[in-house]
Amino acid sequence: MENFEKLNYILGKHMKATDVTLAFGFKSETMLSKMRNGNSNINQLHIDGLEKYFDIPTKLFSSHIRTKTQVDALIKSHRLEKKKALIRENHQKNTLVQLEEEGLIPHGIFDNHNEEEVERLIKKYKKKLATYSTTPPYIKHSKKVFQTNDKLFKKLQGVWYAYFYPSNPSSVPDAIWEVKTTINEDYSVIDYWDNKGFLQLGKQESMIIKESYDNNDLTFIRFANRQVPSQHFRFVIVSNQNNTDREMINFGFYSRQQYSSKEAKEILGDISTAQLKLNLAFNDRLNERAIVPK
Repeated sequence: MENFEKLNYILGKHMKATDVTLAFGFKSETMLSKMRNGNSNINQLHIDGLEKYFDIPTKLFSSHIRTKTQVDALIKSHRLEKKKALIRENHQKNTLVQLEEEGLIPHGIFDNHNEEEVERLIKKYKKKLATYSTTPPYIKHSKKVFQTNDKLFKKLQGVWYAYFYPSNPSSVPDAIWEVKTTINEDYSVIDYWDNKGFLQLGKQESMIIKESYDNNDLTFIRFANRQVPSQHFRFVIVSNQNNTDREMINFGFYSRQQYSSKEAKEILGDISTAQLKLNLAFNDRLNERAIVPK
């Protein structure tokens, strides 16, 4: 079969001439009709276009393909391989998503097409996995609770101002805390007083854990991820009252913007609605039930 005969055959059995006319940019089917009758050359551009847009393999126009049976078999084989390749591609994508969700490869690693950056992330993640492999099971499980979220982290990184009420209002100017806090690129956190800690990102909520510079007390700050992009977000902070082991819960907020004490108080509202201190009577009742260990 000549190439024009092959073209005439596949247009009659495997595809529509109208679609090919539009794909090739012909104003009418006249030019295509000439190709089908052998009155106009079929060049490589047309052959490549048939494969790209209509799954007609370029091999079909080679000299060793001579019969209609060979043409049918080649087209069938080519389309079957493309279908399998698409299934494999979708399966690979789904597998990558599952691997990311399980924390086995860096999240979003293939969003970056820079090979050097991909290699850097892989090496960094291998080191992280090696650390996790030597840790207890509950630490390994934390990979499912806390995860990498580069988009969220970019919005969190940098300097924030935290505002909340102190346990002893008379000990602080204007009776309100303003705590400048920096979130570094390695997820470490440090505040104005040099209290240090780290950031953990969850699926819907995240938290900052800090250790006091002078007494090793822990402070937990929890907040909703959905509020972070607004550059202002509220938090719940659990800490000890000054120089005691008495717990206290504060509602406060982080802001990229620095506020005056008056403005911060207007946002927080009355201290009675923004703070809860340990009830000492409850603590005493609990101690009365304590059992001395043998």
